[in-house]
Amino acid sequence: MKELVLACPTLRREVLRDAKGTALTVRFLPGRLHRDPGELRAYLQALLTKPLGFERVYLCPSGCGGGTTGLRAGAAELVIPRTRDCLDILLSGDTLTTLRRDMHGMFLTESWADYSKSSCIDYDRVVARMGREAGEAYLRRLYQMIHDFYIIDTGCYDLQPVKDYIAPLANLLAARVTVVPGPCGILKKLFTGRIDEDFLVVPPGGEVTRDAFLANG
Repeated sequence: MKELVLACPTLRREVLRDAKGTALTVRFLPGRLHRDPGELRAYLQALLTKPLGFERVYLCPSGCGGGTTGLRAGAAELVIPRTRDCLDILLSGDTLTTLRRDMHGMFLTESWADYSKSSCIDYDRVVARMGREAGEAYLRRLYQMIHDFYIIDTGCYDLQPVKDYIAPLANLLAARVTVVPGPCGILKKLFTGRIDEDFLVVPPGGEVTRDAFLANG
């Protein structure tokens, strides 16, 4: 069976590590899609309606803010982790029933930090654009619900640059920075062919339903 993995670039290091030695083809989605679930859905739907030459397609944005809800499979079977988003994929263990997450915390890996550096709400960019006083006041309002930053240790990168990157924002907010394990259980299952109840399997022509993913909260 020819299989394709479509993954968010925020999972790049972890996907490339776990894909080594497998026959699966991996392609990364454009980074801009991470910001807009509607654009993500439109992009994926247009792609899935094309003759891709694969019998099965894995979607590793997973739930992604509703960006995959309503997608209709084309000629290939779709397999999607039942996770809310890419962070759940990184934090997942051997089963999603044990997955717990602080939904008011901010989670980072090296890939996520790389993505954040290019965003309009990056600390350095905001301060450069608005000046330190106005910029920091803006960031306090923007992140007023964030009291904890979690660096996910997936074993794929050096943690110190990520700690250094988030330190100015964490200091501004008087927030804690904690390192948490990132087992990437869903990726390990995917790349070893263990497709179980933690995945939604959509047959050709089928549709992705909203209730397929973990509940928010």
